[in-house]
Amino acid sequence: MRTKLALSIVCAFGLTLQAQQVDLSEFTLANASTPAFVLVEETPTAIYTPENLKALAIHALDNFGKSLSVEATPYFLINQERKDRTYQKYIGVTQDEETKKLKQNPFSGLNTTTISFAYVDKEFSGLADERKTYSIGVRTTLLRFYNKEKVHANTIGMATALSNITVPVEVLTQGPEAIQAYYNDNQEEINALLEPYQKVIKPQFRLDAAIGYSTLFKENSISSGTVKRFGSWLTSETSIILNEGSDAKTNNYFNLLLTARYIEDGFNTTSPEDFFTNYYRDFGGKLEFEFGKLGVGYEYISRKGTIDSERSVGNIRFTINKDISITGGFGKDFSVNEDDNLVTLFGIHWGINTGNSKVKL
Repeated sequence: MRTKLALSIVCAFGLTLQAQQVDLSEFTLANASTPAFVLVEETPTAIYTPENLKALAIHALDNFGKSLSVEATPYFLINQERKDRTYQKYIGVTQDEETKKLKQNPFSGLNTTTISFAYVDKEFSGLADERKTYSIGVRTTLLRFYNKEKVHANTIGMATALSNITVPVEVLTQGPEAIQAYYNDNQEEINALLEPYQKVIKPQFRLDAAIGYSTLFKENSISSGTVKRFGSWLTSETSIILNEGSDAKTNNYFNLLLTARYIEDGFNTTSPEDFFTNYYRDFGGKLEFEFGKLGVGYEYISRKGTIDSERSVGNIRFTINKDISITGGFGKDFSVNEDDNLVTLFGIHWGINTGNSKVKL
């Protein structure tokens, strides 16, 4: 005989909804680059706001072996046993137990803070060979605002789907450990039930901040001395859903992104002995359409400072599965030489479910 595992039964066994968990790693990776890559200007897209739901993400460019970046999300790697790790708190939309009113924490995006590392074999004007550059970056979401009702309805849908899982009576009578083991053994069935509620729900507005530091050895040797590049920037995103109320398997969006950056660039040279620093202020924007697995966009950045320049690039992104996506960028990159500023870059992005990415529902 089989019976439905309702929330009350779970509570009765003292699980306090432990069995009812959402694995955030089952959501699609939406991370098109890293601050460490953006700072050294080796990336298909320079304007993006990721929702990184993986503990680790690896980013590689088309010159495999010469450009690699690793991004880690501390939220999934530390404090994994905290009792207050819930999906509602992660998203930032909770319901008051007494008034039943929905509340929003605009600072919940701090959970998505990432640290990234990168190395790039980069070509420089004035040098005969490439230079290895190393960089580190930190990114976080300062503010984000969701449609509270939409997020809450999605949460209720997930809870209902989980409560409808059927569990054999003989398992129920064996206690909490047996129930948890049953859930673990039937993870594929559970993920299938949750799939309709794992569509991307983007914030209506969000504001990201990033900072990066990069260095290179002047003559590719430790004894040759180093020069640096430093940058900090803000990126905002406003998202409008295009298929509201549709039964489609994905949500389609139009996104408007704006960015402002400050850069101190010491990677300028006329010879291996003569490096100098330029200072820039960048302002730009991006228009992007997301249609399920496919995303297309166009970004433009105007650079003012020691030398004026601009970046004008079309972007394309395709999601292969929840863990792997590819991106491409085509257009004109920053350069003082108009005959040498074409950019064609491809990137592959792989999310790794290391650590504990499960949160209570």
